[in-house]
Amino acid sequence: MTGSWREAYRLQQRAFPELAYEAIYAVRQGNLAPNFPPSEIARRSMRRVVQSKLLVSILLGLVALGTTAVLGPTAKSLLAPDLAPALYVATVLVGLLVLELALIWWTGLQVLPTFLSSPILPTLETLPVPSATVDRAGFLLFLRLFDLPAATTVVLTPIAVGLALHSVLAGLAILPGAISVVVFALSLALVTGRFFVRHVQGSPGGSSRMALRWAYLVLWAIPAFAMYGYVTIGPRAVAWLSGVVATGPAGIVDGLLAAYPFPLASLPSLAANGALSGTGSGPGPVLVVLAGSLAYGLLTILLAGWLLTAPRSLTTTRAAGAYTDSGSLRLVTRSAPVSILVKDLRIASRTPAFAFLILLPLLDAVAIGGWTLLSGPDPTEALNIASAAAATAALLATFFSPAFFAIELMGYSYTRTLPLSQRSLILGKVLLVAGVYLLSAGTVLVITLARLFDPLPFALFVLAELPAVLAAAFLEIGILVRVARRRGLPITNLYSGSWWATAVAVPGVIVAGAPLALFELGRASSPALGMGLLALVAIVELGGAATFSLLGAGGGTN
Repeated sequence: MTGSWREAYRLQQRAFPELAYEAIYAVRQGNLAPNFPPSEIARRSMRRVVQSKLLVSILLGLVALGTTAVLGPTAKSLLAPDLAPALYVATVLVGLLVLELALIWWTGLQVLPTFLSSPILPTLETLPVPSATVDRAGFLLFLRLFDLPAATTVVLTPIAVGLALHSVLAGLAILPGAISVVVFALSLALVTGRFFVRHVQGSPGGSSRMALRWAYLVLWAIPAFAMYGYVTIGPRAVAWLSGVVATGPAGIVDGLLAAYPFPLASLPSLAANGALSGTGSGPGPVLVVLAGSLAYGLLTILLAGWLLTAPRSLTTTRAAGAYTDSGSLRLVTRSAPVSILVKDLRIASRTPAFAFLILLPLLDAVAIGGWTLLSGPDPTEALNIASAAAATAALLATFFSPAFFAIELMGYSYTRTLPLSQRSLILGKVLLVAGVYLLSAGTVLVITLARLFDPLPFALFVLAELPAVLAAAFLEIGILVRVARRRGLPITNLYSGSWWATAVAVPGVIVAGAPLALFELGRASSPALGMGLLALVAIVELGGAATFSLLGAGGGTN
């Protein structure tokens, strides 16, 4: 009995609201369901899933349309005046395709643990429908998680390239590259998501296991961080490529053109001009591009065929088992705020979305420190590097700190049964923000000591800004607590919407950034005056924000 796409579509229409509900409210991790009618819960879940996909789609659209300016003659004359036009176009389009792949892959990394561990598809298998129909329903359900980002990539990329190169053929020629990006990203997301569910999510505790999980999550966060790094060092990378092509060994261009996604990114120039001028003599580069495009096209077709059945087969994956030997367990007594901090780190090490919030400031610190090593700054630049490192760490930590509260979607499954005060909960979250800030700034200091051994002004600046970071965290979490109390909601359900991530983060960023702005104004007279203003305002902010947050929390439990 053959499967039916129409029946599969009807099944996924019924199943997707359940998947959205599980992803948004995390009820299977122990969170309480919101106190709304079922129809309203379903509408909110679907709306927030659409919001998340729309945000990624907007970013993909901005990246694609921004390529039109980078491909222009003005940008080429500034970035790589000596690079052959065809190779410059291919290089820029490689960057575009890689960024699109990283964004879609990263999106999948956030949602696939829920999809792979959900019982939805195993439940569909119990229905009296053909196995092929369940396969197709699983594929459509999986594809729906990416429908808006995938459509944005496939539609806007050809439009942007066609406009930039003033050629309809060039726009159509990038379509195979855009399709391959979507298929490769979905395949990578499935494979890495399966690895995560098998070996990370639900794995046994212990410091060594947690270290392994964080090491894996660092690798997981690199695709998202690569987007920031590519944009930051992109101009220098293109200039470096110009030098390699001009002075490198014979065949370097052919080697580049054969690497994914260079062949697919070279097709627009070939379609628009009928040749790849400046990439080498003879038909060699053209043959490399055509052969490489054919090979990657066949691989895309094979992966697309695999994706038709892989979502269903991989939902049988189960998380790693926990300890079964009770004799290996050891209880450790800690204060309530420190226990909350440890709990958050352990949950984050099993949840890519939360781990990324912690890793992004740290990876940014590594980038700043690494760039300092490569650029070899003047010894007088110590205070400038310190201010840049502290400002970046402070703003990133405070912007994402409200999201640390979303960890309670999982932690609330047991903290709600404990006599845990809201003040302890707030202090635990503030400790997490402070730890991320200090570790990020300290990372820059350690890396730059090899080139710029002047730790005193660096340490003073970081410590002077610390009260402002704490004030921002207190303010943001205090707002959440007060609004939740006024609405009569569990704080975890209050944060389940992306609206609160922005609404609460904005005042926190302002509080963290105000002392930094005053420092810049005061240092015009003297660095000491700027540092004094920074420290004074930061301490005043901390006192006011801590009072606001802790008084608002009262003595009730979470």
